[in-house]
Amino acid sequence: MVEREQISVIIPTKESDLELAEGAIKSVDWADEIILVDSSFSREAEKLAKHYGARYVAHKYIYSAKQKNWIIPQAKHQWILLVDSDEVVTKKLKRTILKLLESEEINRYDGYGIARKHFFFGKFLRYGGRYPLFNVRLFKRKCRYEDRDVHAHIVLEKDRVKNINPKDGDILHFSDRNINQFMEKFIRYGNYLANYMIKNPLEKKEIHWKKFFSNPMYFKAVVKDCWYFIPGSSIFRFFYMYFFRLGFLDGRYGLLIAILYALQDYVAKTRYYEITHHRPIIRLRLQELLLKRAMLLKGDILATELKCLNFSK
Repeated sequence: MVEREQISVIIPTKESDLELAEGAIKSVDWADEIILVDSSFSREAEKLAKHYGARYVAHKYIYSAKQKNWIIPQAKHQWILLVDSDEVVTKKLKRTILKLLESEEINRYDGYGIARKHFFFGKFLRYGGRYPLFNVRLFKRKCRYEDRDVHAHIVLEKDRVKNINPKDGDILHFSDRNINQFMEKFIRYGNYLANYMIKNPLEKKEIHWKKFFSNPMYFKAVVKDCWYFIPGSSIFRFFYMYFFRLGFLDGRYGLLIAILYALQDYVAKTRYYEITHHRPIIRLRLQELLLKRAMLLKGDILATELKCLNFSK
């Protein structure tokens, strides 16, 4: 009989999510190690971790990927399950993971994608591209998140990842609980996205086209990098979610989330232009670095970039 692999669960949290973090910890009380990573340095979070026998770690938050990549190497065990504080692991998924840890199959892959059920203002959204929305949440300790300010994913080659069938369990995600909490996140994510849009052109590397067409994760990462510079991207997002991905079948909630997510894209782009156009130093710095990159790139590529970034005027 194969000896069961041990597993560490990492739960990043902040003060505004403490009321939900207890549910996340309870849902993974079967794990060999639980680490609560708190960015609020809260006594309540420390007490909560102690109460459930979890390891408490406080660390300053910069953005999600940095926080996760900082804590991953500190886990004791080779296999890691990452659960956000506003998420709950279902009992069915628990049984599936434990069974997987006892099998020889576990080490055939470096990561496993898990479907999340997105609850929007209390309603489970089945359409609009919200389910099944796979994220690699069960992975080996050697794995890392892509360095993105927001919406980062574990980066793995296609043949090193396997998705767990949603029928075998999923994660319940309660990220959008009410309009006040959503709008707070709305502004925060808008700022993260704007900052990433500024940083991204300066760090952009040559696209590996073979990888672009063969690796879905790399494909998504490249599309994300270009998405916010595409004219009308926020309008396209609405039509994509509401019509193409059948969001209208979720009723008024499907309409509302399509509108709000499209608006979030637009606000992020507006914030980006506000920063770069109203702060000449940042604008000039961006232009200078892009022009330096021209020494290594073809002229037509540069012209496209300058046009997209509105620096050609």
